[in-house]
Amino acid sequence: MQLWLKDIKGMWVATLQEGRMLGTVSSLYMEPQSKRVSGLLVRTGTPLAGEDRWVAVAGIQKIGEDLIFLESASQANAQAPVGKRVADLLGKTVCTHEGKALGPLTDIEVDSTSWVVSELTVGGLQSVPVDLEQTVFGDDLILLQPGAEAELAASAKKREGLLDTVLGDPLVQQASDTLKRWLRGSEAQIPSSGEPRQSPAQAPEAQGDTPREPEQAEEPPAAPEEPKDPL
Repeated sequence: MQLWLKDIKGMWVATLQEGRMLGTVSSLYMEPQSKRVSGLLVRTGTPLAGEDRWVAVAGIQKIGEDLIFLESASQANAQAPVGKRVADLLGKTVCTHEGKALGPLTDIEVDSTSWVVSELTVGGLQSVPVDLEQTVFGDDLILLQPGAEAELAASAKKREGLLDTVLGDPLVQQASDTLKRWLRGSEAQIPSSGEPRQSPAQAPEAQGDTPREPEQAEEPPAAPEEPKDPL
């Protein structure tokens, strides 16, 4: 199982024997010579009133999706960390032995069993495998094996190919055409800003119906004339 160290920071640490939640991972440390994670600091208590406890990687029993398990609380102690803090390595410039700068280090991938570095993320989403014999984690630079530039470019091209597959030109064009047709249909139903809206009483009748004139009241029939008397 591969782990990205940025994902581990902030995870909760618990114990299997006592069932206690000790705290969250505040820092990770790595030994530059062996390219191996040495341990982590667990922040116990509250962020303001708590303290950091050291946990060596040998004391970690399991790493789950949300929790890191130790066997017991005794494996988190007050000793000083071993190695260099990973946060101090992030942001350093990654170069090849030929002198080609590749970009800043943004994350480190390790094997969850051996805790040895296996891959580096450089300048965002591009990643490159690590040659343990030729990689140097220095004070100012991180040096990679010859050919790392080509491996980094291949990683970037692979990701671009994935995006083209998911959002290819024909699909993008089809979505754009559908949106334009929908907007044209909506504009036909929306009055312009200068056109007053008509109330339901003022709205014209449906097409095909002619407006009716108000019917006039019928006049009552005239009363019959009375017969005249003969002269």
